[in-house]
Amino acid sequence: MVSKKDTLPSLNGLSLDRLRNFLAFAEAGSIAKVAPESLTRQALISRQIGELEQYFATELTVRRGKTLALSEAGERLRVIASAQFDDLREFQKMQKGQRRTFSIGAGASILEWLVVPCVAGIRNVLSDAALRFSSQRSSELVASIRDGQLDFAIVREDAISEELRLKSSLSLRMRVAFSLCASRKLLGSKPKSTLADPTVWQSLPFAANSGGGQLDATFRAAMTDAVGEFHPVVECDSMLQVRELIVQGVCVGLLPSFGTHGLSEQDVVTCEFAPMKDYGRSLVLHWNDRQMRRRGIEESVIKRIAKALQR
Repeated sequence: MVSKKDTLPSLNGLSLDRLRNFLAFAEAGSIAKVAPESLTRQALISRQIGELEQYFATELTVRRGKTLALSEAGERLRVIASAQFDDLREFQKMQKGQRRTFSIGAGASILEWLVVPCVAGIRNVLSDAALRFSSQRSSELVASIRDGQLDFAIVREDAISEELRLKSSLSLRMRVAFSLCASRKLLGSKPKSTLADPTVWQSLPFAANSGGGQLDATFRAAMTDAVGEFHPVVECDSMLQVRELIVQGVCVGLLPSFGTHGLSEQDVVTCEFAPMKDYGRSLVLHWNDRQMRRRGIEESVIKRIAKALQR
């Protein structure tokens, strides 16, 4: 009978020190930058990268001009090794009774309006762990979850495959709709129904995102269909900026349903943006299944996090 120990690969050429120096090179972008004042250490790092290449039987670097860069295999090893070192640090923290850290990714507006108000509940589920937020687009979030760079992400349901939806996501049971919003100060004596009338949109000062994402493209296309040429007076980096301009009475803007929470009905008028009434997107809590197993997070814990976000 072959023991499990006998099936493990030989460690000749592989060590934590080699991987640590490989990561240092990957993060710095060159061996010289890792050890600018030590030719001896530069030679050591170069040799260790070569030993890793022999161990894995693949090229981890490619030469670009006078410098070395990571190959496709090298980039994959960087992701894997980085995650493993994170796990070792996490294990060390747990054994020392130190607070753990979990990363949560989402779009900037979702972090601000959905996640931040639920921080107390999320931390309670995770035994008062520290949280680290990361603002990214849905496609970037899905890639970060895949590579183990994030623990959790809140993304559109249609941003992940059906396989991932079944395996590593939970519906947050919320559908994001979109409304046009304007301050009463900006509308003046005009009735609320004015905001729903496409014939007056061209005369109103609009703010819009400039990121070029799916939502922004859909909004601009809808406005173009409704008014012809659409030229917002302010282009913003985020929905947060759009909301602030609305509150200040400077612009009319499009906000998701959860972005209208807290707006005073006495100060701000909202109405459904009819051209996008069928655009609503469902949100899901997404995670890397392997990452959860490594970090000891059971499905019951994930369900409790989802419930905390739903509140």
